Amino acid sequence: MTSQLELAARTAFAQVLTDWRTRRGLSKKQLAASMGYHPSYISHVESLRHHPTFEFAGRAEAVLASGGEIISRYEQCRQAAGEPAPVPVVRSDYEPSPMLPATLVIEEENATLTYADGWYFAKVERFVRNVGDRPVTCYPVRVDVDRFPDQPGVSRRLYQESPLQLSDLDFEASAGDDRPEPMEVRVTRSSDAYLKMILVFGNARARFPLYPGERTRVTYSYRVPASLWGQWFQRDIRFPTRALTMSLRLPASLGAEVSAESLSYAGIKGFSPTESPGENGTVVYTLRLRELLLTSQIRIRWRFADRAPTGLSHLAA
Repeated sequence: MTSQLELAARTAFAQVLTDWRTRRGLSKKQLAASMGYHPSYISHVESLRHHPTFEFAGRAEAVLASGGEIISRYEQCRQAAGEPAPVPVVRSDYEPSPMLPATLVIEEENATLTYADGWYFAKVERFVRNVGDRPVTCYPVRVDVDRFPDQPGVSRRLYQESPLQLSDLDFEASAGDDRPEPMEVRVTRSSDAYLKMILVFGNARARFPLYPGERTRVTYSYRVPASLWGQWFQRDIRFPTRALTMSLRLPASLGAEVSAESLSYAGIKGFSPTESPGENGTVVYTLRLRELLLTSQIRIRWRFADRAPTGLSHLAA
């Protein structure tokens, strides 16, 4: 039988969940999809028909970013019901799995793309926190290119003749703040025009999983020849992301026109990146966003006044 204290705690939890879902502009169906639950489960929790669980609260916090308010309300529910504190699950094995918990949060990301001497150089830095109850052993990334987006047949033939290969990218990855450790890179899926990989929190010398509550910096970089790259740089928001900075560095002599946009279930929104002088005769175009919507795509586009490398490419989480 539910006590008045427990009912009050569950009501407070449901109210906080509803308030933050509304504040983030998410329907019950959208929140459920982001958390990995059936839409009816969200309805049952908000209408007090289901008790919230520790896993549910953790995933809701990761998606809605309430600043800990959702977790605090869950703790009140747990204590009112007289339930023991959850025991963190520690894996005894270390085999990395590309299936990651929804409780991984990107607190900040800095993604930079530079064009120089016929190459595009990409560098991505992400500050990642594990807000779940299980260690995380790997992180997924994807490199995707398409030089002729309006001519799929031409683009397909190009990559059949010159497929994207990890060995050609000079791909490097590391994890850690003060003394970064190299991360093992494993290709999980590939085609002529893209590579899906996982970055393992470990290497031949050491294993360093991201434990519950821990935060680390994941950095990776690679290069692609301009003949295979293109004229847009994109981030797909696969995990809750608090802040994103995208920078594009191009030679001033190319006379680039640069724009940016966000594509999500809320529609398309345009942005104007800030422009500033860079080193060695370059111009830096910067876009800064906060509290991004899950499944949205943030894209910087450019075109050149004169003849220059053409095409399309994107970076996904």
